[in-house]
Amino acid sequence: MSVHQPRLQTLAKLIPPLTPAMHKGDCGRVAVFGGCEEFTGAPYFVASSSLRLGTDIAYLVCDRSAATAIKSYTPDIIVLPFLRPSSEDTGESKIGAILKKVHAMSVGSGLGKGRTLQESARLAICEARKNGIPIVLDADSLDIVCSDPSVISGYANAVLTPNPPEFARLCSALGLDPDSVDAEAEKKVGGAVRLLAHKLGGVTVVRKGQSDVISNGERVFVCDEAGGLRRCGGQGDVLCGATVTFMAWGEKYKQAVEARANSSRGGEKPGSGKQASSSSLEDIDPKDIPMLASYAACLLTRHASYLAYDEYGRATQSTNILEQIDISFDNKFEELLKAVRPANL
Repeated sequence: MSVHQPRLQTLAKLIPPLTPAMHKGDCGRVAVFGGCEEFTGAPYFVASSSLRLGTDIAYLVCDRSAATAIKSYTPDIIVLPFLRPSSEDTGESKIGAILKKVHAMSVGSGLGKGRTLQESARLAICEARKNGIPIVLDADSLDIVCSDPSVISGYANAVLTPNPPEFARLCSALGLDPDSVDAEAEKKVGGAVRLLAHKLGGVTVVRKGQSDVISNGERVFVCDEAGGLRRCGGQGDVLCGATVTFMAWGEKYKQAVEARANSSRGGEKPGSGKQASSSSLEDIDPKDIPMLASYAACLLTRHASYLAYDEYGRATQSTNILEQIDISFDNKFEELLKAVRPANL
């Protein structure tokens, strides 16, 4: 088992360079499933952090009781209040239509524990999996995995982002003794996360903590980027938004690789492409994208937390971290992206 940190140059290859030839959606479209009467801020943080990092469109599918509040936060997010099916419409056809438009989805932030919303979220996960859409599961959606691991087990295009208590519950649900898992973790960095990811059949697991440990059951990344000292609610939702962003960019990356391969097989000269960079597109194995996306998201969120804490100290809130996420991105990737930016920009 290897434990290391990927190079920033590798992570940057997933980021679509901005060019004059781009159209709406070329930098990714994401769907955020979550939001109930109690919890309206969490899905907002997910969608807003994704937009601030550079995705073009964020759909937020929530319960009707949460829609008005979330709409009032910003006009930038497309809020769709049909997560809970009505008596006239099951909502499945509407959810299916949304999933056909997006490059990645997140589920769970602000979902709540209600049985009806949990079941609707489970159906959305199954529909996304059937269509090969990248999935990020966080917060209340992890309860779905605990009750039925098969809903995501074996789907390598998924990322789970549990905090320590959620991680312990997942271990118990998968038949891993939390005590023995902790012992394994002490013996080998990332051992516990690797065991859980392996048990889930290659799903990428991000255990958030003092250091964020990431594994797909084979490889292990550890992100120990300096972060702020505050642990306010909503930071995990910012991380979820960053993760779904890089998963969407990873999907666009795979599409560009496939288009380039098809062009070469057809005997045509490959064009520059909207995802092209100065490095070879084939340098990244598509199966590594969930691991790379997760690490990039942890890196940016932790740095944004550091920046926010440096300015606000003990008063830091997740809104402050959200305000820093684009600055965090610039600090980590702007110099690298200059190499692929058109000269006239």
